[in-house]
Amino acid sequence: MNLQELIARQRPGWSLEQPFYTSAEIYDLERKTWLARQWYVLGHSSEVRESGSFIVRDLLGESLIIVRGNDGTVRGFFNVCRHRGSRICDADGKAASLMCPYHAWTYRLDGTLRSAPALPEGIDTSQLGLRPAPVKEIGGVILGSLQGELESLEPVRQALEPALIYHGVPNARIAARRHYPTRGNWKLVMENFMECYHCFPAHPEYCSVMRHVDALGRVSSDGAARWQQTLEEWLRNQANPDSPIGNQQFNFTAPVQSYGATRAPIGGGCKTQTKDGEPAAPLMGEQSRFDGGVSTLRIDPFVYIAALNDYVRLFQFLPTGPETTDVVLTWLVDGEAREPDVDIEKLVWLWDVTTVQDKALIERNAAGIRSTAYSPGPYSTLESMPAQFVGRYLRELAL
Repeated sequence: MNLQELIARQRPGWSLEQPFYTSAEIYDLERKTWLARQWYVLGHSSEVRESGSFIVRDLLGESLIIVRGNDGTVRGFFNVCRHRGSRICDADGKAASLMCPYHAWTYRLDGTLRSAPALPEGIDTSQLGLRPAPVKEIGGVILGSLQGELESLEPVRQALEPALIYHGVPNARIAARRHYPTRGNWKLVMENFMECYHCFPAHPEYCSVMRHVDALGRVSSDGAARWQQTLEEWLRNQANPDSPIGNQQFNFTAPVQSYGATRAPIGGGCKTQTKDGEPAAPLMGEQSRFDGGVSTLRIDPFVYIAALNDYVRLFQFLPTGPETTDVVLTWLVDGEAREPDVDIEKLVWLWDVTTVQDKALIERNAAGIRSTAYSPGPYSTLESMPAQFVGRYLRELAL
């Protein structure tokens, strides 16, 4: 298979050819190049709150240790002993140092080698520290990559961290986390997540809560204009004026990293994204009242955070194979909030039912793409974001 020829013959504005969704050869190349350069949500600060606390996470077939050092910094390391390559940690934990169970090589929390029994004289132990992995803590969210440049996240941190702090993410706790393993290529997962063309036929619960679907889910001559008017009136009259995002919705498309943040009303008089529109938990962070809004913060294409007045939702999209993807949702609430002030089922209802529906849609989509009858189809006018995403993917994969 000549990948460059396959890329060159892709038709702009149409979905990808079958190998991009099924080929183990293409996925292996993506995993070592394009996917390895992207950033992913790997956890929340509460999981490594104290020095010595660590979590173990799989990313693109690699095992990573994410640990908070004695200096308070969160660092990432490949879970590979520098002696003979054994895995060091099997599960989350807390320790004063990281010790390989095979031959007791021990590493400090900054990754440097602390001790290696019976090591011959003359070995430079300063060269035998754990291999670092790019990991960054931004406003309570732990981001990771295999080859990403940490410097590329600095403008992202400056832009997004104030909003994360405002919504109380650094001091939050995990109220719920649910996994949705999906039998479908990661591009099918992301394309589905980026469009609302399917919302009305597939997500009645979501459409009953989120009023922006009236503009994004239908072809309407005045739907977009009505939504823009609704947004402007809400920002002017109802939105909390002290939000760092405020009226400054922003979207940066940079050569290295694209990211953005927006605030918008849920609509329909809802205070939050629950079945009855009423809060499922206490106010978070620096918010003074329920204004019925949602802040969305993203780092394209895999990092997406939705912050309501009473809870924050982290999305993890983790490619695990040519035709498998792990989707993980984590719900955060105020760190001091306890039962009965937090209604877990009410909290998770909307996006649990929506993600279960999406899992079924994506798996049906993937099953059809495996057919010999499959050929690319044109994106609709309501699928501009998937079309742009596919275009970016092809351009960058070709480099």
